[in-house]
Amino acid sequence: MPARGASANVCPAMNDDERDLAPLLARAGILMFEYDRDGFLLHASGSCLGGTDPSIEVRAGLVTPSVVRLAAAGQIVLDEVRVADRMITVRHEPVRDASGETVKIVATAYDMRARHGSAPALLRMLPSAS
Repeated sequence: MPARGASANVCPAMNDDERDLAPLLARAGILMFEYDRDGFLLHASGSCLGGTDPSIEVRAGLVTPSVVRLAAAGQIVLDEVRVADRMITVRHEPVRDASGETVKIVATAYDMRARHGSAPALLRMLPSAS
């Protein structure tokens, strides 16, 4: 996927609230990003691979031309992508304008291994019902 502009930990067009959320997303193994109908990256935040540049993670194969075509046509696409030894699940969801045209696609990617590995720890942190 091509990128429009450089990024460090988040894409530069993000606001302060989104920048504050980026480290929390990264610790949870979640990458959130959006791209236009042509597949150009607009924003990215967090990390599903443990990297420091979310735009590089997106370009590691999380978006393919076929996924862009389906999402731009208005379909929700759920994809699983193997990156090195990790299985990444990506949900691509079109955002439509008032006339029903897809104007951009928002996506959430997460590392299946990170989700399964952190679930017991999260459960131990929850207060008991008794």
